[in-house]
Amino acid sequence: MLRTLAALLLVLLAACEGTADKAKEIGKKIDNAADKLDRSEADTYLAQAKDAVLKNQEPSEACSWLTSSSAQNAAASAQASIDELRVVCTKTVPLMRAANAVNAAEAARREQPQAPTLTECASDAWAKEKVVLERDFPTEPLWIDLRARWAKVCPDAP
Repeated sequence: MLRTLAALLLVLLAACEGTADKAKEIGKKIDNAADKLDRSEADTYLAQAKDAVLKNQEPSEACSWLTSSSAQNAAASAQASIDELRVVCTKTVPLMRAANAVNAAEAARREQPQAPTLTECASDAWAKEKVVLERDFPTEPLWIDLRARWAKVCPDAP
């Protein structure tokens, strides 16, 4: 909103000061600056998300940005980064959460091999991500592997 208002003000000032060509030139400069800003913002959030996932952390801020008006109205030049960020947030992050649940259950099973049930097998994270991954990525190789590992360590769990 503020960017649009500033752009409009500059165009009006240029139109008052001189020719229409000057106003068009300033308008193009503003568009280019807005494109660069959108691209930079998308690239920043993408880098933050990738960095968080590498550290096995939630990229909450970056993924929240995807639903913001800034992301929804970003310039076409930012779309590749936005699309990649969407994959990180909708696929990579759920796979990370599911892997964490499986790893926790496997660690608990190693510590208590004879236990009839494990608290980790009642994981809310697993249940939530299972719904998402089964719906959106049922043939993803990593998901297939995680599902098999879960079934082995938590055979009675849903």
